[in-house]
Amino acid sequence: MELERIKLVAEKRLKNRRSHSWKELGNKFYHGERVARLALELRRGVLPDDASHDDILTAAAWLHDIANGEEDHAAVGAKLVRELIADCCTVDELDEICSIIRVHDDRSERRSGYSVWVRLHQDADHLDHFGTYDIWMNCLYAFAFDETVEGIAGFIAGERNDSMVKYRGELNFELSRLILDEKAEYQRVFGERFLCEGLGGVWDLDGILKRYRESR
Repeated sequence: MELERIKLVAEKRLKNRRSHSWKELGNKFYHGERVARLALELRRGVLPDDASHDDILTAAAWLHDIANGEEDHAAVGAKLVRELIADCCTVDELDEICSIIRVHDDRSERRSGYSVWVRLHQDADHLDHFGTYDIWMNCLYAFAFDETVEGIAGFIAGERNDSMVKYRGELNFELSRLILDEKAEYQRVFGERFLCEGLGGVWDLDGILKRYRESR
């Protein structure tokens, strides 16, 4: 598989676009890069002795949102990718790449019947939307729509954190759920601290005062 040529296709199609006016330029290209790495990290945890599909997972991740914005972007994207990279890989590799892209957004009960490679990609795709990157996205949104620190910090610590229950139920592997749990806890604590300091407070003031008094 000619991964370098495939990445050039992803760059040409995605690096100078943004999915929303308030998001960073090339956001779906960089999302694809992160999903590729996450998919391989999950694969190493779930299937530590099987690297047979690493290139396929990588290529699918880079290109999975190539038709973002289209109705049924997964099916449209799979069809487009089949045309764009046909001469970069074998027919079998192309079929597997496109099969991942075609159903990557299907979080229904049908996913239990999908290949392990599809499910690894699905989990990596979900996981990339949380943690530090989610905080970055919320800050960009706040800047664009004149949200207050209090409003966005409260959202991160509360409603957004609570919504992870839904996404957790759509993950395929226990490893993925553990990763999401860690991200959720990080976001909850960050949101609470952001809210505290955004209102002029001092995080862990009691602990700081205790250390201050002990040092005198």
